[in-house]
Amino acid sequence: MEITVEALDPQDRAQLEAWRTVRVETEAAELNPDDPPVTVDELRHVLTSRTTERYVRGWLARIDGEAVGEAVFEFETNDENRHIASSEWIAVRTAFRRQGVADTLLRTVLSTIVDEGITTLLVWAHEREPDTGKAWLERLGLEAAMAERCSRLQIGELDESLVDGWLEQGRARTDGYRIVQFEDRCPDELMPAYLTAVASMDDMPTDELEWQVAPVDEALIRSREQHWASAGTTVARTLALAPDGSGAGFSELFVNGFRPSLANQGDTGVVPAHRGHGLGRWLKAENLRLAQRLSPTFATVETYNAQSNPWMLDINVAMGFRPHLVWRGFQGDARTAIARLTPT
Repeated sequence: MEITVEALDPQDRAQLEAWRTVRVETEAAELNPDDPPVTVDELRHVLTSRTTERYVRGWLARIDGEAVGEAVFEFETNDENRHIASSEWIAVRTAFRRQGVADTLLRTVLSTIVDEGITTLLVWAHEREPDTGKAWLERLGLEAAMAERCSRLQIGELDESLVDGWLEQGRARTDGYRIVQFEDRCPDELMPAYLTAVASMDDMPTDELEWQVAPVDEALIRSREQHWASAGTTVARTLALAPDGSGAGFSELFVNGFRPSLANQGDTGVVPAHRGHGLGRWLKAENLRLAQRLSPTFATVETYNAQSNPWMLDINVAMGFRPHLVWRGFQGDARTAIARLTPT
């Protein structure tokens, strides 16, 4: 038996098809069995599209030529986090586990990236995995640093009267707050207010992660917009303006351009000075309705919240989001992890 590992090439169609075999099997078995399967074009986009803040690289493991596992990592280019490699997905097909594939795969990845300046490894593992997954990460010297809840809202089960009630309450306000909405691209004249609103994410919970919220500027926002457009993503964006016209909060929702029945709730944030005024629920309700007008095909919305963020969790639960998965981030020294991997 020979285990080999190769870097993923977005121009190699045969390799992408092999990668898709691994992703479809492991995602269906462990995460989202009812979702439409990922496409080759979507996987290619993962590798080819980048913003000014981050990019993605992937590796494929084979046994005697058959694709059996994958490791996909995200890398940031900002000064705050450029030393961190964060896993997007590490998986081995069920029939090929306990044969050293994961160790060989990760050893190859780490041997490449530590020479490029990566010192910290961050791996996300979901709680549906058997305890062997947690034990494997701890054997590599990684420690649990954060827990995130993945929740899902099924549009067919949405309490329409509840959302309408949030809209009515928000639109009846007489305190000077107002909502503006746009699709995909933020208008130039709203960019200053939008950047103020986005800065509300600066104090989001990160628990024990060795990761920092990096500054956001107009160039980064425009880069993100190009990234979304290149994937055919429909982006619903709602901005709350304070009585003085400054940004008070925002919310974004993304409809998958490759699998339009799926959507992701992006960030929702309220500037600290404007919290406690019910803006979060109003923003979420207005933005959901905008997304439905722009792209009525999506049936499932997925969102992520730190378990240590009860305020946003409460809003999501009230809206109808239900727990789907819990992901735990394990972090540690990259060179220590290499040393602890089983030798070939």
